[in-house]
Amino acid sequence: MTKKEQITAVLERMGYKPLFDEDGDILIRYQLKHFYFFVNEEDEDQFIQIIHPQFAELEEGEETIHLAACNKVTRETKMVKVFVDQTFKNVTASCEFFYSDEDDLEMNITKALRILGVIRTSYRNVVRELSE
Repeated sequence: MTKKEQITAVLERMGYKPLFDEDGDILIRYQLKHFYFFVNEEDEDQFIQIIHPQFAELEEGEETIHLAACNKVTRETKMVKVFVDQTFKNVTASCEFFYSDEDDLEMNITKALRILGVIRTSYRNVVRELSE
């Protein structure tokens, strides 16, 4: 079984209906948000990256505050990386982890989705705090 097949099977067991985008990445909806699952089939490690893309837009001239907010949220939240994309127009979050078996995968997906489900609110609160 490939990593994508394993992840898809776990997501289906969890009650999700995973889809594949045009690049072959796994996509689900959680709390009305899109989440992408990236895996490298050629990598020997059992590693997954779950992305919540472009959940916030940057206002021109406020890049410094947003970069500081990304840094603070990343430092203070387990498993998550929050970053400004290379165009300096959007903020994205990812949860990345290794897993050993399907039970471990399911547990970590559950944690990652909970974290990513509230990351936008956490991020906006930090931006507001830094802007004051």
